[in-house]
Amino acid sequence: ANRDPVVSSAFASMRTDLATGDSAMDYSFVLGFIGVVCGAVMLVYGATLFRFVLAFAGFYFGFVLTLYGLRLFGESAPSLGVQYLLAVVIGAACGLVLYSLVKVTVYAAGGMLGLVLGLLIASLVPVGGAWINAQVGLGAMIIGAVFGRKLGAHLTIYASALAGAYVTVAGLAVLFGMNTAYGIMPTSAQTLTVFAVFAVVSILAQLRVRHMRGIHLR
Repeated sequence: ANRDPVVSSAFASMRTDLATGDSAMDYSFVLGFIGVVCGAVMLVYGATLFRFVLAFAGFYFGFVLTLYGLRLFGESAPSLGVQYLLAVVIGAACGLVLYSLVKVTVYAAGGMLGLVLGLLIASLVPVGGAWINAQVGLGAMIIGAVFGRKLGAHLTIYASALAGAYVTVAGLAVLFGMNTAYGIMPTSAQTLTVFAVFAVVSILAQLRVRHMRGIHLR
């Protein structure tokens, strides 16, 4: 898939502190680690603790969007340490907001599912750069939020499994040094295979958990 050269070069420069020009802590490890942790929570708890899934999803997307937004300032952006601190604070706020929105859980689940599918499609079909991909993802998120409830009680499982798989693979890609933009899963035969395995295993496991809980409550 095509990658925005500006985003890719910005990501590569994350290993150098903008304020001092000296080698700094490998902040990309933090991004990858956060992706793996947040993705793992989404993969496991969609059937039982979906509000926590939303909280971790909100934190992750708030975190990566803040980093991306700050990097657009170029050399006038604050140091990487400050950028990551701001990203953590804003990500935490986004997570708390999504956790508290109990009445719109179904819409949030549908939106999350639509966003992941939209980003996958945009990555597989090279129609443009990061801006076009963002528009496709946003449009898919709106469609998912509106029509997601048609999937019924399994919506939260599908949403958490696919989002969890996407975020986990994106985090692993960063940890393994793959060329990727902020929070975007690179699309290759390897990453798509891992994504599919994670998603399918998560869906099957969560369906079984929900089934067993139903039997227990009878």
